[in-house]
Amino acid sequence: MPKTKKRKKPSNRSETPASRPRDAQGRRTTGSIATTRKVVAVVGNLVGALALAAAVGMVAWLLIYTAGGGVIGDVFEDTVMAIATPFLLTLLSLTGFIFGQFAVRGRWGLGGGALFEGGFTRVELRPISVLLHIVFAGLAVAAWVLVVVVPVVRDAQSQAESGWGASGGMYFWYTVTVYAVVTGAIAAMVAVSLLKKLTYNRSLSRNADSIIPGSHAQLWWRKFSHIWRAELGIAGFAGAAFGLSPLGVHLQSPLYGFGALGIGIALMAIAVALALNSWRSGLPVERVESYT
Repeated sequence: MPKTKKRKKPSNRSETPASRPRDAQGRRTTGSIATTRKVVAVVGNLVGALALAAAVGMVAWLLIYTAGGGVIGDVFEDTVMAIATPFLLTLLSLTGFIFGQFAVRGRWGLGGGALFEGGFTRVELRPISVLLHIVFAGLAVAAWVLVVVVPVVRDAQSQAESGWGASGGMYFWYTVTVYAVVTGAIAAMVAVSLLKKLTYNRSLSRNADSIIPGSHAQLWWRKFSHIWRAELGIAGFAGAAFGLSPLGVHLQSPLYGFGALGIGIALMAIAVALALNSWRSGLPVERVESYT
């Protein structure tokens, strides 16, 4: 009696990459790409969080130690490196969070633009909420107040050691100066980024018909704002000037204080004007494009 051939059950191996399940952003939820994305998300965010915690802790230690008359050179051989270490940790934290958050909230792809006109890679991001963005801005401002305003006020009230002559006081004010720049720059950049979030899409939808794809103006805004985010860089310089302005009280120099404040206002006005016009690139604000 002839044997009947058994039908083979369909194998999962026949599943093509295009047919694999995807999330709301169109990203694969299974396979090596999804696994890699999860690893990058965990490692990046963990590195970012640990580096930021270490930076905050070290700045706090530096300020408390030197405010009490301590000399950094008694603990670290290289005083400059000791003061700069929290800043380097902040950069490491930023790098970790960029990769971690891009893995959590982003979809990677090719830029597709011509050389020097568009980036080689792009990331379509799921933006954080406006409320969370406001919280981040508030935390940055609070850090600046604690690092700069509180020491200046206490110094003005003669409640803390001051004066560039005393070694402990000298290191204390060196630390305050460095992190006045860092915290001020971060706060201003987050604030201008929030302004873009609140205004960009509305302006783009209202003025989309005025944008000519491939025109000189559209390509310029694409490079200047969409790829390089240059308005945020200008905002960072503005924030650094704002951050330093209270030190005019410690230095007993109105010229220093008002000069830094004036520079900050001028740069921030430029940054805000650029942010309010960044829609002229014609590209979604949630998209990040890069030459790398």
